[in-house]
Amino acid sequence: MVYQCADTVGAAIDCVLAQTWPALSLTLLDNGSTDGTLAVLQDYASRDHRIRVRQNRCNTGPVANIQRALWIGEADFVMPKTSDDLIAPTYIEALMGVLLAQPGCAMCHAGGLVFGEAGTPGYQYPPTHWLTATGGDPVARACHVMQHYTSAPSFWGVYRRDAVDQLSTIRYRPGFDHAVLAELALYGEIRHVPQLLYHRRGGGKPVLLLGRGATEQGNRGVSLDDVLGEHRWRTPLISTACAHLECFAAARLPLAQRSVLLDAVPAIFRARWLPALRQEAAQIRAALPGLLRDISGAARMDALWLAGGVSTVLYAAQAMLPEEDFVEPLLELAAVLGEAMALPA
Repeated sequence: MVYQCADTVGAAIDCVLAQTWPALSLTLLDNGSTDGTLAVLQDYASRDHRIRVRQNRCNTGPVANIQRALWIGEADFVMPKTSDDLIAPTYIEALMGVLLAQPGCAMCHAGGLVFGEAGTPGYQYPPTHWLTATGGDPVARACHVMQHYTSAPSFWGVYRRDAVDQLSTIRYRPGFDHAVLAELALYGEIRHVPQLLYHRRGGGKPVLLLGRGATEQGNRGVSLDDVLGEHRWRTPLISTACAHLECFAAARLPLAQRSVLLDAVPAIFRARWLPALRQEAAQIRAALPGLLRDISGAARMDALWLAGGVSTVLYAAQAMLPEEDFVEPLLELAAVLGEAMALPA
């Protein structure tokens, strides 16, 4: 997936072409770059028959581009990849060795390390960041992912297409990668190789920034601060947990197993992030008076849309933190919306 990366994409392409795995094709999926990136891609494609270039007619945002990357191609295995991170020459060969030896494995990833802009080494991700969800129980595998998924190197791996094709469409939610892997674990095992074969440029970004960028408006470049803006970004960890509820409710499993998964979500995420979840609940509660004023002053349909978005966040907070009691704020929201709807159109 490529966007505005003329300075880094060449190294990213080179590291794929240098793989010891003998059979691969490379699709360069440009997301409407305007900085000269496309010329770099076309130059590589003119020199190597394994490369093809596809350009989106407009910038669809990173989530949509990841979705397209998972859907493109006819091979039995697919490897979505960023345009700035690098992989060691034996990356694909090592991961494919696991996937071919383990027919029930849906995805394999490698150990990772962070490097700086000048190629300087940073730090290694510890073994706690390796994700291994194995065994014959899909519910147990998904719960393991919820309990242990932590960082990008365990998302960027080689995926078995038979498993990928069973996934829901990626939702525009903070923590969408968490939910994708938890659902993937329902359809196969997740394994890793411990070698440090994935090299991540610069490390991660702040959670709130990632949360804003994962919303549909954020993907489209629409302001999240106007009356029609998305509000899940205000509670990124709560929204991450609830993204799992959405995936599990529609999973390809019998109702009894889906119900078990839904019951497991609050307990697992509370065990991991309870102080942060409570902090997010306090933040949305503090923001509520201003949001209610916006609803009161908005046009009828704008008010209805804003109230719907805010209520979604409040219901999510209530689901994860029942002791916080968001019933009164929800009733207040309903009252303000009722007043707004009673005004002349």
